[in-house]
Amino acid sequence: MGAKFEIGRIWGLPVVIDISFILLMVLWGQGYFVGGDTTRMSLGFLTIVGLALSILLHELAHAVVGYRLGVSPSHVELNGLGGLCFWASPMRPEAWRRIAISLAGPAANLILWFVFSQLETLDSIRANRMVFRLFDTLAWVNGWMCLFNLLPAFPLDGGKALEALLGKVTGFLNARRVVAVLGMLIAAGCVYLGVQGSMWMLLLAFLLGLDNYQAFQDASNPPWQRRN
Repeated sequence: MGAKFEIGRIWGLPVVIDISFILLMVLWGQGYFVGGDTTRMSLGFLTIVGLALSILLHELAHAVVGYRLGVSPSHVELNGLGGLCFWASPMRPEAWRRIAISLAGPAANLILWFVFSQLETLDSIRANRMVFRLFDTLAWVNGWMCLFNLLPAFPLDGGKALEALLGKVTGFLNARRVVAVLGMLIAAGCVYLGVQGSMWMLLLAFLLGLDNYQAFQDASNPPWQRRN
């Protein structure tokens, strides 16, 4: 999506940050850093760190499940749409494997939502207002990430899972066209929400629209013009 740099490795797997990820974090957390309230700024910093770690765990879940199912990951990338897991070996053709790998990320967010939701019910946590707000926000964020990633659009996990499922019935290219059209409709919905004052939604709309338009064009091109 833009300039990229490696920040480290986990179990030998490179973790790469796209510059659009930094923009996403700035847009998402900007409300915490206005007004000069140091407590709120501290909460904002911890929330952004928690969000970044949640996204990273989402992508690592893809990598781990993919590795277990015979697909070797090459690196994970954090970007303006959250993140992506890239593969060093071809994706296995079986639809159930592709669906399992795709849904591993949302499943990780669902687990994190449950953990943070349970933690915030503890009396010791509720007694500390800042920690309670942190866990409450991270529970909400992970719940939202789980649902958002299940949307039928590229490069979201729901889009990849739907493509694998439809591909068994309609063929790969037709399945890709269907998901791409749904993705462009979702991008249009994000534009509608974004013009009401959310720059973050406008960023999502742009990235979703671009990726799904390219996927539709790719599926409609002759074989020698398609992206690998």
